[in-house]
Amino acid sequence: MSYSLPNRMSYTFGEEDIADAARALSVRGPTGKDGRLVAVSISSTETFNAVTTPAHLLIGTAADTDAYADVNVGTLAATDSLFKSYFDQNITIPKDTQVEITEVAPTGGTPAGKAYFTVTIDWAD
Repeated sequence: MSYSLPNRMSYTFGEEDIADAARALSVRGPTGKDGRLVAVSISSTETFNAVTTPAHLLIGTAADTDAYADVNVGTLAATDSLFKSYFDQNITIPKDTQVEITEVAPTGGTPAGKAYFTVTIDWAD
C-alpha cells in the first residue's frame, strides 16, 4: 500500500465540554487500509484551566489511549486555536484498527474548557 494518493479524512467533532468528564470517541478508516496521523486541530470556545493537571486529547486505541498522539491543551484561551502537525512523523495506524480519541479533563480548582476539534488521517490508497 502506498500514500502517494492518500484518502485524507478529517474527523471533526462538535463543541465538546472536555472539562466535563473524560470520554472517548471512535473512528475507523476504510476496510483493509492502514493510516497515518496527519494533524490535530483544537479550537477553544471556553478557556481551559490547568490548576493541577491540564486537559489532554489522546489519539490511540482502547488498549493504549495515547499510542499515536497526546496533545496537551494547557490553558488554551477562548477563541484561540492549537494545531499540531504529525505529517513528518509517519505515525502509522494499522489497518482495520478502531482509533479512539479520548478527552481527558483538567483537574484541580473548577475544571473548565470547551472546544471543537479535528483529527486528520491519511488512509493508504
